[in-house]
Amino acid sequence: MEIPLFGQINSLEPKIYYEEKISISGNIVEIDLNFESNKIEDSLLVELSNYLKKLDTEVKKAFKAISEDWDLDEESETARFYLEHHLDVFSQNEIDKIFGTKEIDKTLFLNTLVLTRIGIYPENSESYAIFDIQFSKNFTDYLMAVTFNNLGELSEISMDS
Repeated sequence: MEIPLFGQINSLEPKIYYEEKISISGNIVEIDLNFESNKIEDSLLVELSNYLKKLDTEVKKAFKAISEDWDLDEESETARFYLEHHLDVFSQNEIDKIFGTKEIDKTLFLNTLVLTRIGIYPENSESYAIFDIQFSKNFTDYLMAVTFNNLGELSEISMDS
């Protein structure tokens, strides 16, 4: 079956790992497709194909999830922690290069984030898609992993390195 971005995938003998690079909002993003089984149901590939056709919408959902986490204020478990961690470890020069100011609000925070990777796991109902979003890789290896289940619902946002 022909799958957007990844080309032909044989459902009877899929590779375990597929990797491509795509451009999203002017940034080069790594996207990988991961299978666990030696055989894939055609219905799963159809679902995957449909998901990839609306990838721009899914990327927006990932950034929206970070925005909504930020809005939780003190209850924010990831977005604000991610910023605070970096403000503690970045030099003043790095802070100036990234933000251009000491007054960092939600809009500025969100505008400095970059999508660096999308991992797709079609056989995993809880972690169907993972979006790695972070400050520029020039400044940090830490990222926020925004994970959605196979129904497109947010599973979790975590900070990883």
